[in-house]
Amino acid sequence: MIVQGTRCGRGVTADTMGNPLASLGARDMLPSIDDLEQYCIFLDLDGTLVEIEDRPDDVRIDPATLRFIERLRDKVGRALALLSGRDIHVIDRLLYPLVLPVAGVHGLQRRDASGRLHSPIIDQSVVDAIATKIEAAFVSEPGVIIERKTGAVAIHFRLRPDFEKRCLALARKIICDRPGLDMIKGKMVCEIRVHGNDKGAVIATFLEERPFKGRRPIFAGDDATDEPGFVTANARDGVSIKIGENPTAAKFRVATILELRNWLDELMAAPREFSAPPKTAGMQ
Repeated sequence: MIVQGTRCGRGVTADTMGNPLASLGARDMLPSIDDLEQYCIFLDLDGTLVEIEDRPDDVRIDPATLRFIERLRDKVGRALALLSGRDIHVIDRLLYPLVLPVAGVHGLQRRDASGRLHSPIIDQSVVDAIATKIEAAFVSEPGVIIERKTGAVAIHFRLRPDFEKRCLALARKIICDRPGLDMIKGKMVCEIRVHGNDKGAVIATFLEERPFKGRRPIFAGDDATDEPGFVTANARDGVSIKIGENPTAAKFRVATILELRNWLDELMAAPREFSAPPKTAGMQ
């Protein structure tokens, strides 16, 4: 179920475990981890690994960040996946030449560690028709950016915050006319998406597969769509980290991307202590 979303005008504020999303006070002090190799890592992309740009197409990942991701992946035995709102093919373009396990469109798409793609059957013509309708509604309004995706369309109003109410109203009207669609509200963006898995569900699925199986999850994200992932990480005795403000189910909080990256750098530099692998929830 989509966190902080709307289905035909009704707020959806439940996580993937079916529990209400609590406005918990995350701790500012990040945990100390003695053996990072016992963990797997899940990271959001925009707002977590790279700064959010006014226009999604303006985002670039510099070589230093690519090397950082590669080192982190190798440190945890390749048990690292990116979970993003972007299409998988867009993630691959940004990460080139790295190819990682990923989830795209907030969990609607997934590529596992073996390279196999998992995605529901989507009538893209319906989504494209919705995108065309939205583009027509804002054709004379510069600064409102329409992003077409597989199974979704996003309305970005970061450059036009005065249009937030109008964008949200149009999105709510569209999903009320079409069953099987959700509206997701993020940072200066709202998104109409085919109903499907969220980030919590895909983390749970990754944790049943090698090389993630048997490890505790670390998940970091910055937006409402990351909340189901925090809930799943918490339920699996993992580490959940929220970047920025706003109420969250995450156990920990950092103020900036740099703060998260410095913490991960410190974990990679820590001397390894050999010990038995941890037991995780649901594992025998």
